[in-house]
Amino acid sequence: MSEQINVLVIDDDESIVEMIQMGLGADGMHVLGAADGAEGIEVLNREPVDVVILDIMMPRVDGWMALMEIRNNPATADIPVIMLTAKTQDLAKILAFKQGAQQYMSKPFNMLELSARVESLAKGSRRLSGETVGGTEGDFRKLAVRKGGRTVLLSIEDIVFLSARNKSTYAHTFENQYLVDLTLGELESRLSKESFVRVHRSFMVNLNKIKEILRVDGAYVVVVSDRDETHVPVARRQARQFREAVGI
Repeated sequence: MSEQINVLVIDDDESIVEMIQMGLGADGMHVLGAADGAEGIEVLNREPVDVVILDIMMPRVDGWMALMEIRNNPATADIPVIMLTAKTQDLAKILAFKQGAQQYMSKPFNMLELSARVESLAKGSRRLSGETVGGTEGDFRKLAVRKGGRTVLLSIEDIVFLSARNKSTYAHTFENQYLVDLTLGELESRLSKESFVRVHRSFMVNLNKIKEILRVDGAYVVVVSDRDETHVPVARRQARQFREAVGI
């Protein structure tokens, strides 16, 4: 990315903040630090930030409260958040995704992996906001779909998951299903990989619409936030990619 990435690390462990500042700084990023959620919110209100790295267990205002504040403020609602915490329980991960975190990493962590995740999220966020990044074309925000003989433009953010069956592709929202005149492979190449992930040869899910992640007979099953709480299987060959996308 030609434009410098601005990162905010919110963590009460000063050594963690300094380590991330050194690591990401070596990759050309500008890194700000905050000791708790309240201080982090103050920084967000006065500084431009592309990605927030957020701890959970902190004094005064913890990570859950900070994440809620970030998502409830229109000025910061779209900033990608990586939860970076020692809490490894599946329930904490699920709650983080339900509250709007894009990724989840456990301590101890790999600095190279963290840097790659930050850069990927920043690139995707700038693309979705309509900025030109690295010479790419404008963002892919709406999808032409058909239902009942009518063609409408469907916002990408409203899509919960995409499915392919009987040589047709469908976009599913909270309440409806629409026919799409593109293959799942074509959609995969056009949709932001920071928002959509291929979980099966017949399914892609919106990471922001995942309600719960289950383990069934050793495999992952995604429960999405549509009206029926549809269960979408994760193919074993896609399991590694899926884990990386959701940070588990």
